[in-house]
Amino acid sequence: MNIRGLVKFTLVDFPGKMACAVFVGGCNFRCGYCHNPCLVFDPESQPLISEKTFFDFLAKRRGKLDGVVISGGEPVLRQPLLSFVREIKKMGFLVKLDTNGSFPEKVFELHDKAGLDALGVDYKAPLDKYRELVRSDLPDPGERALQVIKFALDNNISVEVRTTVHKALLAEADLHAMRRELDAVGVKTWTLQQFHRGEIIDDSLLEKDTYNDLELIGIAHRLHDTRVRGLLGNIISK
Repeated sequence: MNIRGLVKFTLVDFPGKMACAVFVGGCNFRCGYCHNPCLVFDPESQPLISEKTFFDFLAKRRGKLDGVVISGGEPVLRQPLLSFVREIKKMGFLVKLDTNGSFPEKVFELHDKAGLDALGVDYKAPLDKYRELVRSDLPDPGERALQVIKFALDNNISVEVRTTVHKALLAEADLHAMRRELDAVGVKTWTLQQFHRGEIIDDSLLEKDTYNDLELIGIAHRLHDTRVRGLLGNIISK
């Protein structure tokens, strides 16, 4: 699975559950604000955690953890993902997949053959700006993400739709356009995430003005069913 990171306990990555989170290397997007650039460009720079080591850890957490978050990078790029999820489920844990939604058919197959309990889908930009923001030649990446979101809603899979917001990339008008696009597929709650300063793909964003918490909360209030997640992972506006 190319596991390059493990958070042994988290209360924020799997809403309502006590979980651990694994991070896999490799991604097909190049979002400027990504705060895991090493997993995108050079996953081999991070220590490799073998599947045996992970499953040995998980066996000791029976009765203590509810589930496992599989994040990245982009997990669906990993060929062993299906067998990995099946083994986690076999051990009695719930599974949440974090994905950019760029390969809907792989998510559909994963749920059909293993059963996903939750999804975290990053909806990056309004459809007309999507390819520019994710820096990908993939056709229709925004429409693909919407397919995954609608699939989750239609199949009663718990889904968190979230968007990282930087003023240089997304104006308030863009966020209103995104709200309308999410409305069209039936999304109720949408989460705006604060831009995380630190090691990112596009360092120029660190020098540009972005929204502070109060500004982002104000935007959320002008939308509907939209909340804000702060830098510590907690919801600071509902």
